[in-house]
Amino acid sequence: MAVSVITPTRLLPDRVAMLMELNRSLSRNRCPVEHVIVVDGNPGASIPTELVERATIITSPRPIGQAAARNLGLVVAQGDWITSADDDDWLHPHSIDRRLQAIAGQPGALWAAGYCTDDDSVDPEIMPAGFCSPGAIWQAWPSPHHPIPLGPTTLLVQANLLKRAGGWMGLPQGEDIGMMMAVTSLAPGVVIDAYVYHIRLHGGQMTKTSWFDDLELLSRRSAWERGAAISAQQLPGRVLIAAP
Repeated sequence: MAVSVITPTRLLPDRVAMLMELNRSLSRNRCPVEHVIVVDGNPGASIPTELVERATIITSPRPIGQAAARNLGLVVAQGDWITSADDDDWLHPHSIDRRLQAIAGQPGALWAAGYCTDDDSVDPEIMPAGFCSPGAIWQAWPSPHHPIPLGPTTLLVQANLLKRAGGWMGLPQGEDIGMMMAVTSLAPGVVIDAYVYHIRLHGGQMTKTSWFDDLELLSRRSAWERGAAISAQQLPGRVLIAAP
């Protein structure tokens, strides 16, 4: 089974080496992996030859944001299964293989996820490993104020399911949380007991910008309510109240 990994990037000079490291990390899987790189609003960027040879690259001369970039990448992705990775992170060896194996071993599963590491720590594993019925991930997230139960970038999703869910949510940030709420509320999946994604900590992260907190809670509320609405459709008769 082929997998496409979608990466939005502005291809800024301080990110190029990290993006290339991400690209190399994808080769540490047995399954075929296509790396779809979407260059967002940097028409004059010089794309390294190594990436041109090893990735599918599309460019937008005007800034479009991460949500739009991921969704455009989904249009051209050839894989039967889709995941995403930021341009400053990397995947653990056999990360994709392990998630595919988990899907194959769980009848009906249309997605798989795992846990994250970063330069200082590992995930608190809020969501326990095992089978997840539709809506289980949303149910493990009591409100937008609470930590999210899974890292959205650990999700490997059937391409058709991701398209049916509407791809990534059209938000300035938190678009991947909105995607996670949609796909995991629409279909069953499995969380594996393995670290599959590494978050690199550095000063250029979006989470370290002065404006990040301005829209974070509102973005998370939008994602939370998306999960609530879809879960209500999957669980007839249940009354769900919007979080404050």
